[in-house]
Amino acid sequence: MAGTILEVVLPAILAFIVDDIIPTENKNRIIIWGLIMALFSFGAWILNVVANRMASRTSSLTIQNIRQDLFERSMGLSARQIDNISVSSLEARMTSDTYVIHRFLGATLRMGIRSVMLFLGGVLFCFYLSWRLALILVVLVVPLGIVIRYVFSRVIRLFNDVQKKLDDMVQVIRENIRGIRVSKALDKTEYEKERYLESNKAVAQAEIKATDQMAIMSPMVNTILFTGLAAVIILGAYLSNKGLILTGTIMAFLSYFIQITNSLMGLNRMFNIYNRAMASSSRIEEILTMPKDDNQVIEEVLELPKADKNIPEVEFRNVSFSYLGKSNNISNISFKVYPGQTLGIMGPTGSGKSTIIRLLLRQYDVSAGEILIRGINIKKLKRSDINKMFGIVFQNDFIYRATVRENIDFGRNLSDEEINTATIHAQAMEFVGEKEGGLDFELSSKGVNLSGGQKQRLLLSRALAAKPEILILDDSSSALDFKTDAKLRQAIKENFSNTTSFIIAQRVSSVSHAEQILVLESGKMIALGSHKELLESCEPYREIASLQLGDSKEDKKGKEVAYGN
Repeated sequence: MAGTILEVVLPAILAFIVDDIIPTENKNRIIIWGLIMALFSFGAWILNVVANRMASRTSSLTIQNIRQDLFERSMGLSARQIDNISVSSLEARMTSDTYVIHRFLGATLRMGIRSVMLFLGGVLFCFYLSWRLALILVVLVVPLGIVIRYVFSRVIRLFNDVQKKLDDMVQVIRENIRGIRVSKALDKTEYEKERYLESNKAVAQAEIKATDQMAIMSPMVNTILFTGLAAVIILGAYLSNKGLILTGTIMAFLSYFIQITNSLMGLNRMFNIYNRAMASSSRIEEILTMPKDDNQVIEEVLELPKADKNIPEVEFRNVSFSYLGKSNNISNISFKVYPGQTLGIMGPTGSGKSTIIRLLLRQYDVSAGEILIRGINIKKLKRSDINKMFGIVFQNDFIYRATVRENIDFGRNLSDEEINTATIHAQAMEFVGEKEGGLDFELSSKGVNLSGGQKQRLLLSRALAAKPEILILDDSSSALDFKTDAKLRQAIKENFSNTTSFIIAQRVSSVSHAEQILVLESGKMIALGSHKELLESCEPYREIASLQLGDSKEDKKGKEVAYGN
């Protein structure tokens, strides 16, 4: 503000020198006022540099806070809310949308405030110098307002469309990168390139459409402003000829009018940035103000009791659930698992195995029925109490770019002894000990410098490290050989005898030791019982067991390992 005020005063000083000082032919006064103008110019330059640095720092820190809030709120969204928004949209909002807001804040704090002050200061001095010439400015306000309103009303909608198209493009990028090996293996590289090209073109076309609409404003505003400038020159010449205005006043008025023109052009650029920022800010606001999922609200906070051998650790009572609210993904599922017991879950792809786990973790709420932990409805327990109970290895779990120790510790501040013990139980120590640095071995993102079996054992180490009360293994031993799988189950049996386990598996050998095995098909429970009971009563299970545990030498060897104890 101080720097802009110094700039605004300069033309008024010039008019004073031309009209009042030069006619006196006093050289000393001319030099003094000339030095004052130079000092004001230098002061404005210094202050504007400082202001720009302050604006850059302020906008950067503000966006840092917005990104942090946006990330924290995103982490608090329910699985259903994330499904509705999509991960790609969340990524775009945290990156491209916050960058747009960053640009807007930086421009507002620098160019925006400066342009407004130059405009207001110029208008005030114009009326001070000559109210007759200043009337031209009043006439220009109406057409300028009409142009700005017309463009503004159309552009926000177009920039919203740009961001939606950008979300779609990010989704395609995510899918392509995650499935790049599959695309290459199936020779679908050209197809994926074409798919990305279409989404990229859609973004470009939406950008062009929005930018073209914004481009209308600049020539229209310039035409109006420079028409006004021409009118000032003509009217100023007429008034000067009549002796109603002095030459210095006309010079200063032209300077102020050019200053006003430049400030309005700056505001025009600000409107361009503002229109896009409005679209981005509404998308960010949508996440920040998104209420808690009604289905995820705690109905009545109850304390989680200690485990009791006589009360099921986990109980499903006639549970049904649908992701889309239409046909059920699982229907009428009921079972009880007591402390220290193991429940195996088997079934074909899409039968609802992972859905049961998601419901147990309360990532989603049931559509019908209820889930109880230690006799209490899961909706009445704190999420923190529920989460602390579990050790989990998901079907598609994630390894971070960090050391082995950091990946196992997972921010829980575990001791090296606890981490070492977990790796031994998970059968991971044999390869961790061979790596350079051991627990300090640096892993690549997604664990690409590990084999499939090594990844699974590392993830198992993470799940076992905190000695969970409920252990969930979602197809977590599919890459392990029979021998290692048997050792793992034996280690869990010996060292986690009080832990309740849920094992989702495709191998009969991985769940044959479980007290109960739940067999699913098309989201329905077709059988529940022990391995021996299911061999006698469940035809689909018997067929799977027969196929996997046949009479070949290799299968016999697998049998011996699976049932060795």
